[in-house]
Amino acid sequence: MSSEQPKKRQSSSNAKRKPSKEMQRVYRRRRIVVGAIALVILAALGFGAYALVINVIAPQGGSADSSSSTSDSGKQGRLSKRPKGSANKQSGDAKSDKNQDGKGDEGGVRKCGANDVDLELTPASQKVDVGGSLDFKVTIRYKGSDPCVIDASNSSRILTISAVAGADSDSDSGSGSSSDTKKTSSEQIIWTSGVCPAKPRNLLLAKGDTDEQQITWPTDKTGNTCVPDDQLPKVRRGTYMAQLSLKDHSKLKSEKVPVVVQ
Repeated sequence: MSSEQPKKRQSSSNAKRKPSKEMQRVYRRRRIVVGAIALVILAALGFGAYALVINVIAPQGGSADSSSSTSDSGKQGRLSKRPKGSANKQSGDAKSDKNQDGKGDEGGVRKCGANDVDLELTPASQKVDVGGSLDFKVTIRYKGSDPCVIDASNSSRILTISAVAGADSDSDSGSGSSSDTKKTSSEQIIWTSGVCPAKPRNLLLAKGDTDEQQITWPTDKTGNTCVPDDQLPKVRRGTYMAQLSLKDHSKLKSEKVPVVVQ
């Protein structure tokens, strides 16, 4: 009897030390599940850290992109093409709008109205010699509250030269015809920058924006069609009135500026 008891104890001890194959499979599955869960947790932590870094860096990058876009837009406005017989240069913060179809509307932005802008006209000199040329600085100054789009091309933002009664007429100019001038009650419109067509030059204007351009009057007389300046008759001596206006807003005009051809 006494010799059999140690064998039973040894057999029981061996059973505890060596799990069955079924238990080994269970342990193996548990290890796999635990490992998979650990990988998922590590992946989630890594993604969260990446997203946090992106959220911190993105606002700074966006601000830089916005500044670059604004700078490029200002440069485009300053590089506007100029029609023949005039010179254009832009200053201020007016931005060139991407829309070039002449409709003056993009992304729901409205057209500028007469209450949104002021027009200013400044001649380089009050006097010019017969046969010479005179430069004018033309300014569109935004004064509204909501951004708007305006066509600032020479065929839309128009410089008009009128002859004061007695200064120049078809009867005393020695050239031209009745179609060369448009008569008003006291003045004759003898030259306008809007005779020759020009590509739309749409600007998106907002608070503080100013657009400055230069238009040159070659002291000649335009007709009803676009003709090269060297084929147009020159005006005679006298006093003339210069004024800036918008084609789409007949009531929006600058102050009249007198100039003398001598």
